[in-house]
Amino acid sequence: MKKLFLFICLVAALSSQAQQLSKEAKFGLVTISTGSSEDAIYQIWGHTVLHLNDPVNGINECYDYGTFSFDQPGFVVKFLKGTLPYKMAKYDFQPFIDHYKFKENRSASEQILNLSAQQKEDLHQFLTNNYLPENREYKYRFFYYNCASRIRDILQQVCKDSLQFSPTLHADSTYREWIDKYASKKKPWMNFGMSLAIGLPSDEKTKESGAMFLPENLSVGFDSATIVHDGVIQPFVLGKIQHTAVEPPSVSSSIFSPFVVFSLLFGLVAIFTFWQIKSGNKKLFFDKIFFSILGIAGWFFLGLWFVTDHGVTEKNMNVIWAFPIMFPMIFFVKKTAITKLLLWIYALINIGLLLAWGYKPQGIPLAIIPIILTALIRVAFILKNNHGFKINS
Repeated sequence: MKKLFLFICLVAALSSQAQQLSKEAKFGLVTISTGSSEDAIYQIWGHTVLHLNDPVNGINECYDYGTFSFDQPGFVVKFLKGTLPYKMAKYDFQPFIDHYKFKENRSASEQILNLSAQQKEDLHQFLTNNYLPENREYKYRFFYYNCASRIRDILQQVCKDSLQFSPTLHADSTYREWIDKYASKKKPWMNFGMSLAIGLPSDEKTKESGAMFLPENLSVGFDSATIVHDGVIQPFVLGKIQHTAVEPPSVSSSIFSPFVVFSLLFGLVAIFTFWQIKSGNKKLFFDKIFFSILGIAGWFFLGLWFVTDHGVTEKNMNVIWAFPIMFPMIFFVKKTAITKLLLWIYALINIGLLLAWGYKPQGIPLAIIPIILTALIRVAFILKNNHGFKINS
């Protein structure tokens, strides 16, 4: 019985590999709109899949390069290190569309791709082979190798030089700017955290190809792309189908944005510092907490820089204000021979950062300015009283 089962599976696999598409077969790029779920952060960016519809052969399925498993052993560690594997998945098309419409309240539109019969066969064979268990996983990269850019690369591989994208499309935007566009209003605190975690590579211009790491940009890129068939330049998109349409999600804004919260912190710390100076209070309880948080944040940024494999968290200038040495240096502040020079260095490089704010190569959120000002006030307070810490602190 076991041998019979294996024989049936082998025959089915060979049949799948050898199946020829009919003349009615069409490939389309399906773009799912952004979502509004407070829990599913991934919905912010939208989603995209390839759709194959061949009514003659009874094929109506989509190929999805954006799936991962929360049950993956060591999920959190792999996610933080940038080694979480993503998988290609294949679904029946209509249930897939219904899920996004009824479960997530998201629209779905499709662009029918202008592919030759041979290109359709090549694409089908590629996807069929890629869906084999040993080939499904790939090394995910948020900017460079995700559900959208993977499809871009596959179609470029199948169509070769006959497929051309507009060289002026999205030429002046960076990866960081695209993230801000989608996340700054919907999830300001999440966007703030992401902007801190990514380094200088995120400030590169995406140009036309790189911008397609976002599903909506991939769709726009396909709209303006051309393809050559029999020596004739033609549009890459033959037509569009709106499968489902829902109202765009409402965006609820909060007054307590990162900039507002940290500006309030700066104001409170300024008042507190003034009170300490007037009253002669030299205790550093607040500083031990505050600079420990900054230092730990700095070590976290260094970990993302040197230990992880994300590719976009390197060369992070946020270690200037989140100075790693602050933790545990702040607990030895009374040892002036060790700490005085470091505090002066910390103050000067942060003053330099503020003065060169408009010219710095990396985008740093404006909400960091009140944090830097808070740190400078406390460093000035510590340096002013650096020789007078004889009382308990």
